[in-house]
Amino acid sequence: MNKESSVAESKVIACRKLAGGRFSDTRVSVIIEKELLIYVNGAQLVTASVIPGMEREFVTGYLFSQGFINALEDLAAIEIEDKIAKATLKDADKVSPHTEKTSYRIVSGGGRAAYSDEITLSEIKSRIKIDKKAIFLAMNTLFEQAAMYRETEGVHAAGLFTTGAEPVCIVEDIGRHNTLDKLIGYGLINKIGFNDKILASTGRMASEMVTKICRAGIPVAATKTAATDKGLQIGRECGLTIIGFVRDAATKINTDMEVRIVKEAGMKVYTGAERVLCE
Repeated sequence: MNKESSVAESKVIACRKLAGGRFSDTRVSVIIEKELLIYVNGAQLVTASVIPGMEREFVTGYLFSQGFINALEDLAAIEIEDKIAKATLKDADKVSPHTEKTSYRIVSGGGRAAYSDEITLSEIKSRIKIDKKAIFLAMNTLFEQAAMYRETEGVHAAGLFTTGAEPVCIVEDIGRHNTLDKLIGYGLINKIGFNDKILASTGRMASEMVTKICRAGIPVAATKTAATDKGLQIGRECGLTIIGFVRDAATKINTDMEVRIVKEAGMKVYTGAERVLCE
């Protein structure tokens, strides 16, 4: 299971903290934000804001999620040089008409599509069934192993799991969509099948998130938060099971002012409820 990082993802800074009605000096961890310029066949496509680490997986997953490639074999090469990623597609004609109008910045708030007009989403074909206990376990494991999420409360986390809630890969990044690109890229590079896996995420299931999940063919996506109407529409059309507000008993929910402890386990199965075993 991948989780190790060989580069610094956070740093400690001094600040003033208000607690108990008084200010005091303290030190806190903040995430490191890296700009990654992505070139495809020599033309700049995007500038991404990411956490250092897993750049190759991120670029691979991003190009797949946005429809530039349909499989790892469509990539001739990826070169990572500090803050620059150079990808070479075997089909040079596929990208050239689009790069001029799609050079922009991917920031933490959303995953704008560079190539969505070319993407076709197929129905997810999977016969998996998953016990509700496995969904809670996967989400608990995500919280336990996402160290940056606990330390800084400034990142998103996502994990790919088996139906028994065994972690395959857990990643963290500034943007919730970045975590999906890294997970998908990891799966493609390591030849991991998606149609018998489940996704656990800290991010809202909006349309750009659900599109990435459906394109990869992951049949079940669970999140600690909510979904949007457009995300649910895409999920229904593709046969994706979307589960929101996954809260196991004793889960700690951080707010700006306090930490709240969940007293009763719960979840909302928005779509594809037939995959979830509730008894």
